[in-house]
Amino acid sequence: MTLVRHTISRWLVAAAHRIAGRHVYLSTSCLHGEHGYCQAHTGLSGAKTPAQCKFCGAKCQCPCHTKEA
Repeated sequence: MTLVRHTISRWLVAAAHRIAGRHVYLSTSCLHGEHGYCQAHTGLSGAKTPAQCKFCGAKCQCPCHTKEA
């Protein structure tokens, strides 16, 4: 069952990227409802860039970030 869920989730993410034309990023902490962690400047591995993909810089699409300037 895990392989099926993984395959479906990868397909859905790929479809979202094609539709949006860019990386549609959602931080793991937002996905799990831990919105304070995604906006922090440090994580479990030390310093991090809050609320964006560490590989391409895409901003997290969670509505909790709309308050930011």
